[in-house]
Amino acid sequence: MSIDIPEPILEVRGVSKYFGNLKALDGVDLSIPRGKVTLLIGPNGSGKTTLINVITGVLRPDSGRVVFEGVDITGLEAHERFRLGIVRTFQIPRLFQNLSVLENTVVGRYGNPGEGVVRGLLRSLWYGFERTSHEDALGHLDYLRLKEQLVDIGERRPRELSGGQMKLLEISRALMPSKPKLIIMDEPIAGVNPVLAHEIFSFIRRVCARDGITFLVVEHRLDIAVEYADYAYAMHLGKVIAGGDPRSVLEDPRVIESYLGG
Repeated sequence: MSIDIPEPILEVRGVSKYFGNLKALDGVDLSIPRGKVTLLIGPNGSGKTTLINVITGVLRPDSGRVVFEGVDITGLEAHERFRLGIVRTFQIPRLFQNLSVLENTVVGRYGNPGEGVVRGLLRSLWYGFERTSHEDALGHLDYLRLKEQLVDIGERRPRELSGGQMKLLEISRALMPSKPKLIIMDEPIAGVNPVLAHEIFSFIRRVCARDGITFLVVEHRLDIAVEYADYAYAMHLGKVIAGGDPRSVLEDPRVIESYLGG
């Protein structure tokens, strides 16, 4: 199932994926609207994580296509999709524990012209890039209020942060690529207290409005997430069973049955 999207940034067309005899994705069709927040929901085992792994290039589909900004990217590797502007975060934040909060953010910026043995010796090649990266990182950390919460962001390590702060740090790093266009988030408020959960989604909405970045968010805490989404898709047993207005999707009998019936 797909809904009529006037300007989709991403289209998934007839995607299927098998793991042995298990059909994890069964002819999935969906369109993600540009510059909006789209929610992807469904009970455990419905195929959500497999789908985002296919979209981001971690897995290859057995059939079907993934189209990004009108270009078929089905055959591209994950790093190639990243360079096109597709960024993701994880349910359990994957942070560099030996780097500081600031360094964890800066590392999200790729393309340093000073990389390499010879180029690294030529300060003129990389100084401007690193200065801008540092300033941008501070700006993102300030915008997400981590800078005010963690005064020593140049020294503080991720293991010293709360779960919610680690989620915010991942968002900060996801904003660092030069031109992020689509950020895919896997349960950004899992294990986060309700107050901070609302704050995280508020940041997502503000970044979406400020920068025009598209968000595709997988989330189980529907009572919170539905307030911030523009569109929603529901999955069950590897298929998209409903799509459209978030509250209408939640009230769809097929969606209710998928949760109640497993």
